[in-house]
Amino acid sequence: MRELIPAYLKVLSAVWAAFFCVFIPAGSAMAGYPVVKAIQVKDNPFSVRVNMTGKAPVKVIRVGEREVLVAIKNASLAKGLVIGGKDNPNLESVHVDILEGNVVALMVTGKHASEENIKPVFNASNNQLTVVLNKAVKAPAPAPKRVPVTQVAAVRKPSTPAVSKPGKPPLAPATDPREKQTVADDPNDPAVQVAAFRPKAEPAPDSVKKKDTGRTKANEKIKEPPLYTPPKRQASRFKGDISDMYRGEDPLQDCQANAVENAMILVKKQLYKEAGAILEQYLFEKNSFCLEQVYYLKAYVNFMGVENDDPAGLLAAERMFQDAMVAYPKSLYIPFAYAAMGLIHTRLHNSATAEGYFDIVSKDFPDYSGMPEVEYHLAEIYNGRGYTDKALNLYKKVFESKISNDYIPDAGLGYGKALFENLRYYDALSVLNYVIKNDVKKVYDSADLLKYTADANFELGLSQGARENYIRLLNLFPDIKAPDMALSKVGDAYGMENQEEKAIKLYELVREKYPDSPGYINASIGIARYLKTDAEKIKIYEMIKTRFPENTYARIAMMRLAEIYQQNGEYDKCIQEIEDLLSTHPRGLRYEAVKLMQKAYEALFKEQLKADEYTSILTRYEKEQFKLKKMGGRLIPFYVGSAYLKADLYEEAFNQLISAYKLYKREERPALLLFGLGKAMDESGRDDDALKLLDAFAKRFPKDKNRVEALTRVGQIYLEKGSFSKADNAFASAYTAGRDALDKGRILMLRASVYQRKSDLKTASGLQARAVKAFAASPGGNYELLAGAYKTLGSSYLEMKSYGQAADAFAKALDFSEGDRDKANIGFLLGDAYQKGNVLDKAKKTFEQVAQSYDSVWARLARQRLSTMGLAEKMINS
Repeated sequence: MRELIPAYLKVLSAVWAAFFCVFIPAGSAMAGYPVVKAIQVKDNPFSVRVNMTGKAPVKVIRVGEREVLVAIKNASLAKGLVIGGKDNPNLESVHVDILEGNVVALMVTGKHASEENIKPVFNASNNQLTVVLNKAVKAPAPAPKRVPVTQVAAVRKPSTPAVSKPGKPPLAPATDPREKQTVADDPNDPAVQVAAFRPKAEPAPDSVKKKDTGRTKANEKIKEPPLYTPPKRQASRFKGDISDMYRGEDPLQDCQANAVENAMILVKKQLYKEAGAILEQYLFEKNSFCLEQVYYLKAYVNFMGVENDDPAGLLAAERMFQDAMVAYPKSLYIPFAYAAMGLIHTRLHNSATAEGYFDIVSKDFPDYSGMPEVEYHLAEIYNGRGYTDKALNLYKKVFESKISNDYIPDAGLGYGKALFENLRYYDALSVLNYVIKNDVKKVYDSADLLKYTADANFELGLSQGARENYIRLLNLFPDIKAPDMALSKVGDAYGMENQEEKAIKLYELVREKYPDSPGYINASIGIARYLKTDAEKIKIYEMIKTRFPENTYARIAMMRLAEIYQQNGEYDKCIQEIEDLLSTHPRGLRYEAVKLMQKAYEALFKEQLKADEYTSILTRYEKEQFKLKKMGGRLIPFYVGSAYLKADLYEEAFNQLISAYKLYKREERPALLLFGLGKAMDESGRDDDALKLLDAFAKRFPKDKNRVEALTRVGQIYLEKGSFSKADNAFASAYTAGRDALDKGRILMLRASVYQRKSDLKTASGLQARAVKAFAASPGGNYELLAGAYKTLGSSYLEMKSYGQAADAFAKALDFSEGDRDKANIGFLLGDAYQKGNVLDKAKKTFEQVAQSYDSVWARLARQRLSTMGLAEKMINS
């Protein structure tokens, strides 16, 4: 719903395109504009919240001291948009419109819009734009108003069908409730309308499930809204229309000509032809009295006597009124003349001309007694042009008039219809029920009253009211447009009440009587709900999308197919079905389809990560990353980042995980995300950030399986920075948290390196000895670890000049080592330990073995050492 926007915004519209070209980065425009679904003015703090279907460039400009303009580029408005929270005590006015260049302009004027730097904040996880106008203002809840329609909105409950059998979930109508969007997140706001309940038999996507979980208790029962309570109305001799021209104490304004008085008597009896003859004769006789009254009265009787299918007669009546206005421009009959000409062009379907005449009456003659008729027809014109907000206000004004008039029932029907079109089903039903109760004949005038009453009941999940009104509609108006849909919704209503047999019979009747109709499709979808197997349901949905590809119900069938595939874990099929849906019905269910596709990708990636198929994730992401990035959400970058991490592509992993990290609230960030991001930071050289994150992770998740590695990485970073005390503390904490002997051994070796750096070889060798024992105690053949640990221990002993212990460690390392090079290396170290420990015979024997190895480097070094030992021996003997 749009409202008139201040005139000076129109001046700004011409520069928006250039403005955004300069200030918006290239590539920010989206293929397919995001839709502004709802606007809500909120308290605590005073702010405006805009719900959208995607991200768009946004600019906030302070226009005046208390006026703020929010401009959203490349966006569109949802049909029937409702602005919630207009009764906010901090708000003076709020307007929305579309300017040139596809700019949605939202102008907010508040009593307290004093923030110096007002910046928009966009939450990509739920596509919600928030503009805080004043953080300090926390307005108290407004006192409830005495206006009945808004009062019932304040006590509105979410919709759910009545439950006739406890313990069994009610079935929702086959008509997809998601075709109508909800418009706010506050269940007590008058703008909120809730679509029909979704059944457990057809589970919604995860995104829908999460919304509904908090409403289970509230959805247990829906009550019919209370009947609208009208204001106390004053009786009046006027009817509120053009016929007031002959009402009142002196309608002829002191004219005492007998002929004119007789004509007026005939007019009151609706004998327009006879009255016209008297007036023609009066003018023919060239009487000079009461000519003003005669001119206007003659035009009136000619207008009232013309049939709707006689445009020439209507135009002749208009000319008579114009002649009267030219002859007597200051007459008291002037507003009647303008109103009559507006009615004439209404009958001629010239709505623009009619609107012009009605506007003159409403602006220049505010005290005109026939104003209800004028305002009602203006409302009809606005409604026909799609200005639903203007139409609603005028319908409401006539309907809630405190002076009785004949247009109250008609305005009530128009008001109820306008409320319905604005998704305010609860209020609409309250008004429409009042019209039916207070003017029973209105039911028989047209099908609209029963149709909208039935539809409002249906949308609210009031199955009995919906069913009774649809049946009454079909009985009274068998020739209505789309009887198939009305009859199929009767079946839906039975489904809400768990009357399965009756529902199926109605669906089968519709399918038999109205083939190839929307009702046939709706009935088919309804029958699919009762089928036992997914294969049977798939068959019906495939039939609908194949036979009726252009019908809007085809997109519902495709969504149902996608949901089935998603529930059964056939994620590729789900994704393909949604891609087909978006390509054939780009506007239909787009938001929910994309969200379901997102859930399918998330579930698929999660499953592949669990199966260690991270290469499949990365292959798909590299191929479809443009589409995946547009979906938003936080799980996809989380899972993709985790896959990059498993592939040891740490820079890519960091970019993905940091994106996911920013989308989570602080307290909601999962342990694996924090650890994975910390690891990616560590491996990509972001040591300071890694320290903070890994340390915070270890403290927040003391029992997590990755805590040992996190603390170990913290210790290694501190060790590289030379913070030995902090490194030792981290390694000690990691050792305490560890349960696996291998992990404990590795941590002990790292901790030993701290003391080696501090030149405390005694402590270092003690820790290395404990590490060797830990490796030896762990199950499996950990020969490589044992060889390395013994080699490191031997080197420590060698540096401490404990040559015997060093030789023992190297000997054990040699036993566990594999490969010629490793054996040659450790053999040389063993020989060196023997030589330095003066065990020369063992040293010589060991060097000889190394000299015969295939490793040329260590063999050459061993031969050099042997030659040195031989020379020393000769010198001693000589």
